[in-house]
Amino acid sequence: MAKSTKRKNKKKKIDYTSLLLAIAIIVIIYLINRLLFVRPILWVIAIVLFTIFIKQYIKMNKRVMLLNIVVLFFISIVLDGIIVTVFKRIPAFTYNVISSEKIKIYYSPGLRVWQCNENSYKDLIVSQFYNKGYVCDANDITSIDINSFLSSVVENYDDYGNKYVKINGKISKKNSRVSIEMRPYTESEIKVNGYVEFSNNIVLKILFEKPDDILDNYDVYDDITILGLVKNLDGTSGNYTIYMDNARILSTTNLTDFEITVTPESKCGEKNLLVENDKQRLSSYCLSEIFVSYEDTTSELVDTISSNKLDISDLYTNSINKETDDNGNTMYHMNNYNVLVCNEQTSKDIIIGKKNMKFNDVVCEQKIE
Repeated sequence: MAKSTKRKNKKKKIDYTSLLLAIAIIVIIYLINRLLFVRPILWVIAIVLFTIFIKQYIKMNKRVMLLNIVVLFFISIVLDGIIVTVFKRIPAFTYNVISSEKIKIYYSPGLRVWQCNENSYKDLIVSQFYNKGYVCDANDITSIDINSFLSSVVENYDDYGNKYVKINGKISKKNSRVSIEMRPYTESEIKVNGYVEFSNNIVLKILFEKPDDILDNYDVYDDITILGLVKNLDGTSGNYTIYMDNARILSTTNLTDFEITVTPESKCGEKNLLVENDKQRLSSYCLSEIFVSYEDTTSELVDTISSNKLDISDLYTNSINKETDDNGNTMYHMNNYNVLVCNEQTSKDIIIGKKNMKFNDVVCEQKIE
């Protein structure tokens, strides 16, 4: 009787072999820092070993065992994400891979891992919940002219689809701070404002993840370089739309370096209204043409101000000298034109005119209260 009681009170011995094997397999999975089909298989084996270990504590029927495996599988995905983030490894549970020239991007649940050099597995960049745009060096991607890209993308979509590409060309339509369009174009005899003739049979629609203030510096016909992911191709019968997502502007605009050129009229008349808002009214006097040049682009003054590339005050900020009359009006002298800024207390007029324009050549109109 005493022997029977002693046998019942004896604790069951726990076998840790399956647990240790499972841990060893997980270590091996992440020592193999490559995209191999064997890695998720090893995870499945580890889950089975964990289940065997847990069975020593819990009695399992088929339903409980299946539930246990499902729970362990989801825990494995979470653990995979933690290990990938902390130790910068290739995800074991990778469900999609994007390749673009030298780079590879590995997608796993809630994660995106960037391999900026396909020949090196060091310095991987982990983006949680896909909240980063293109993070590698954009210089490593060859730039493609929009005309070349749109002439070949339909027939060779497999070469571009689901890949990052860098495109340079002209903006054909500006929808907002989150979307622009680019079309193939041909040069025109009209060179002002970057004007070209766009084709209508195919368009690249570019979508940005969030409103981009840089777009305020761009307008239709402006040159731009963007980098983004080619996501989809729609259309038939010669009319196609290519969608680019996750886009980023690479080009820069130097709006501080510009030159204003004017053409005087042979005979001066009344001042000509150019731009007006609640606070200012810009007019020209004795000038037939006014152009603003930025690098290789020349635009009309009205278009440059309307697109917010140039502020009216930029017309006279760097004046050679200035003078003020008894009415509080100021004449700014530039290299090839003058600007009269009327007393802002009584008038909202600003007048750009010929080089020898004087105070009494024009009239500052009084404000209407």
